Amino acid sequence: MARDWLLPGGVIAALVLAWEVLGRVFALPDYIVPLPGVIGAELVKKGGMILSNLWVTLLEALGGFLLGNLVALGLAVTSIYSPMVDRIVMPFALAVRSIPVVALTPLLILLLGVDWKPKVAVAALVVFFPTLVNMAIGLRAVDARAFELMHVLNASRWQVLCRLRFPSSVPYFFAALKVAVPSAVLGAAVAEWINAGAGIGYLIIIATFQFQTPLLYATMVVVCVTTMILYWSVGLLERWLVPWREER
Repeated sequence: MARDWLLPGGVIAALVLAWEVLGRVFALPDYIVPLPGVIGAELVKKGGMILSNLWVTLLEALGGFLLGNLVALGLAVTSIYSPMVDRIVMPFALAVRSIPVVALTPLLILLLGVDWKPKVAVAALVVFFPTLVNMAIGLRAVDARAFELMHVLNASRWQVLCRLRFPSSVPYFFAALKVAVPSAVLGAAVAEWINAGAGIGYLIIIATFQFQTPLLYATMVVVCVTTMILYWSVGLLERWLVPWREER
C-alpha cells in the first residue's frame, strides 16, 4: 500500500503544495496559471456543469471503446487463420493510426454527420490499433508443447481457439485495454473540438476562447481523475480474471 498509494499520493500533494506556494510568492495571475485553491473553488462552483459534460464524453468513449475492441478482436482472430487478411489489415490499420485525429475528425463528420456518431468513430479508431496488435501477438503466443498436445488430441480449430489461444492472449488483451481506456476518452474529447454542443472537449474549447483559465484547469483535473479511475478499474479486473499473472 505504501508503494502503490502513499508514495504517489505524497508526491502529488507535494507538487500541489509547491504550486500553491510558488504561485503566491510570484503573484501569478489566475488567467495564466490559477492556483490550486482557485481551481478547487471552480470545481465546487461549476462541478455540476463539468460532470454533465463529462457524462456525454464518457458515453461516446464507451461506445467507441466497445466498437473498436470488438472489430479488433474479430480481425485478430481472422488474421490467425488467414495470412492474406493479416497482410491486408495490418498495413491498413497502421495507415489509419498514423493520421492525426484532428485531421480525421472532419472527414468522419462529413461521412457520419454532426451528432454523436463521428465521436464514437474517432474513439473506436483510436482504440482499434493497440487492441489489434496486442491480440494478434497474444493469440500467437501459445506454448508450443500445449499446441502440440491439442493437435495430438485432434482438437478442432474452435477448441484450440477457446481453450488455448484465448487464455494465452488474456494478458495481452488487458495490456491493450490499459492503453485503450484513456485513449478512448481522449479520442472522444478531441473529436468534440471540431463540432459539438456538449462534452469535455466542447467545454475545454469554450473555456479556452473565453479565457476562463480556472474552468479549463478544473476540467482537466476531472478528466485526469476519471481516466485514472478507469485505468485502475481495468487493473483490478485483470487481477481478478488473470490471477496467475500477479503471482508471477
